Amino acid sequence: MTEKLATAYQMGSRLALLFDYDGTLTPIVASPSLAVLDQRTREVLNHLANRSRVGVGILSGRGLVDLRHLVALPGLYYAGTSGLDLDLRGKRVTHPRAEAQRRLLTTVMEALEGVVRHYPGAWVEDRRFGLTLHYRQLAPSRHEELLEGARQVLREYEARLRVVIGLMAWEVNPAIGWHKGTAVRAIAEAIGHEALIFYAGDSANDTEALEVVAALGGISVRVGATAPPAEYRVEGPGELLEFLIGLKEALGDGKAVATP
Repeated sequence: MTEKLATAYQMGSRLALLFDYDGTLTPIVASPSLAVLDQRTREVLNHLANRSRVGVGILSGRGLVDLRHLVALPGLYYAGTSGLDLDLRGKRVTHPRAEAQRRLLTTVMEALEGVVRHYPGAWVEDRRFGLTLHYRQLAPSRHEELLEGARQVLREYEARLRVVIGLMAWEVNPAIGWHKGTAVRAIAEAIGHEALIFYAGDSANDTEALEVVAALGGISVRVGATAPPAEYRVEGPGELLEFLIGLKEALGDGKAVATP
C-alpha cells in the first residue's frame, strides 16, 4: 500500500486518504463518547493533510458536528451521517431531502425509545439526519429480545429507511440515495485531478465506500476480521497508525511540489 501511494505521489498524482472513524482510526469502545482519537494519529493525519496534493477525509455514521468535534482538525474533508451531511473543507453539502426526513426520524426514534426503555444498557442516539440503536452495554442474554422489538418497529417503515447492522449498533438513516460511497466520490471530486483514493473501514456501513474505491482503481483496506471485503487488511487502529507513520516517512520531508 505504502509503495503504491508513494510512487503515485512522487509521479505527481494527488492522494485522497479517506477513513472511517470508530473501529478504524479509534478502537471500538463501550460508549461513542469514549472514542477519543489518539494524539499520534491526530498528528500524522494533520501532517498529511497539510501536504500539497494530499487530501484527508473522515467518513462516519456519526453526525457531522460530533465528528468534527472529535477529530478537531481543520483542513480535512468530513462526511457525517454516513454521507448525508458533508463538509468539503468549509463547503457544507447536505442531501437536499435530509431535513424533510426529520419528522419520519422523530417518529421512528420515539417508537424505538419505547422499546429500549425496557433494556438497561441500550439507547437510541439522535444524529439529526439519522439514528443509531446502541446495545453494547446491554446484557448479552437480552440482545435478541431487544432486536426483535426493534425489527417490529422498523418493519413498518422499511421502504423509507436504510438500516445497516453494525457491531452491537444498528444505523438507521432515511433511504434517500446517499451513503459513504457517494461521499467518497464527492470528496475525490473536490480533491480533483483523478486522485488516487485510499479508504479504510471496519464495518458494514463502509461497504459502498470500499466498493466505490475498488471500482475507481483505488486502494481499499478492511480493518479487523469482520470488515467488508477489501484489497488489503490490517488488524486494527494500531496497525493502521503504523501504516500512516510509514506513509508519512515515504512521502518525504514535506517539500512537495506546489499544487498547480
